[in-house]
Amino acid sequence: MAASAASSTRGHHESPPRDSWDSMLPGPPSRDNGGGCADLSAAGLLAYGAGSSVVVADPRSMQLVSVLPMPAPSRAGGSSPSSGLAPFVTSVRWTPQPLPRDLLALDEPSTSHLRLAVGDRQGRIAIWDFRFRRVLLWLEFDASFSSSSSSSDRVKLGVQDLCWVRSDCWILASISGPSLVALWDTASGRCIWKYDASPEFLSCLRRDPFDARHFCTVGLRGFMLSAKVLGGRTGQDIDVFLKEHQVPGAVGDLAELQRIEREALSSGTASASAPAFAVFPHPLVRFCFSRLWRHILLVTFPREMILFDLQYGTSLSCMSMPRGCGKIMDVIADPDEDLAYCVHLDGKLSTWKRKK
Repeated sequence: MAASAASSTRGHHESPPRDSWDSMLPGPPSRDNGGGCADLSAAGLLAYGAGSSVVVADPRSMQLVSVLPMPAPSRAGGSSPSSGLAPFVTSVRWTPQPLPRDLLALDEPSTSHLRLAVGDRQGRIAIWDFRFRRVLLWLEFDASFSSSSSSSDRVKLGVQDLCWVRSDCWILASISGPSLVALWDTASGRCIWKYDASPEFLSCLRRDPFDARHFCTVGLRGFMLSAKVLGGRTGQDIDVFLKEHQVPGAVGDLAELQRIEREALSSGTASASAPAFAVFPHPLVRFCFSRLWRHILLVTFPREMILFDLQYGTSLSCMSMPRGCGKIMDVIADPDEDLAYCVHLDGKLSTWKRKK
């Protein structure tokens, strides 16, 4: 690969009541928002975290549509507010449900395509109904999650990332704390599967565009976990096929990550329950699935991009950042062209194209 320069719906139902916070404008996103949590719905609505609220906007008209403030921890199913962490929004994901076929139906229009999963620094996950501006369900671990953890420790398992995955219906995958991957049934609110990747710091979750049952997560040291949901009835535990890989990153990047981790743990700024974004101030390891080539991932370390083949568990090529190019913050694959886009710490955007 080579780098180049850098509608309203008419119906027969009353509008939902407006609360006093509808007119409040949020502040800008911050580092406490997990380093860039945003998602675009099938209808073209942009949702992103700003402080302790979710901002929903129309990117085509650049109009603010709504602001959804995360309720205080004391109102969320009895969560204790004693942890001292504000409910900063750290991840948002629109449900992949398609738009309803008949918008003019006499029955109550379906809002499943307007549901939004929101994770916060407190470790809570809320399923919002955007149309009615209310939380439908809170997802949280029960008391049996960890026999060695106190209630306050469980609250501090901040949410690093979220991803919708397909089983017999859409379920939600999450990274909580530094290394815990979990699957949630969003009908019952139960955690139906979990996997602890300790001592790894996991960075992000992504769903395979070729198979909605398959998702991956990557760690800061290059650990790659590939997971495929094999089945299981809604509300019950499910079977998941796992495969582990190791992505070879730059020696300098890995050494820097290890140094930052040691300093954070020795200074007390990090804890065993802190997610990656709360420990590492620099860009994290990120990846995306190729939208055109099955089993192919683009994995980015701060100074390197690696083309990785999941089927054979090996890297196909490695590209170092050119001179003068800042550290990579995130990567996304073009849905139509054989291109990848990288956002850099210095504000630049680079475009990468596969060599013939």
